[in-house]
Amino acid sequence: MTDELKFEVGGVYKNMKGPFEVVSIHRDDMVIRWGNGTEITTTVNLQKRIIERMAHEKTIKQQQAEKLKKAKAPKKKKAAPAKKK
Repeated sequence: MTDELKFEVGGVYKNMKGPFEVVSIHRDDMVIRWGNGTEITTTVNLQKRIIERMAHEKTIKQQQAEKLKKAKAPKKKKAAPAKKK
């Protein structure tokens, strides 16, 4: 990602387990809570890397889908050159 990801208390983000809310941030640690009420203490850096990796994987999948779509597209045939008399 080119933009620096900044977590904010009350902000909602998404990792591999799904959307979570940032409950608190203290130095390099933060408490996050998923919709089912589960809370954990994790590092800001770890969550940042997870989100960046997910974004990168999404980009790769989109690029692969575009390549596959182009490969499956019918090829246009070139017109035969006109015969000279």
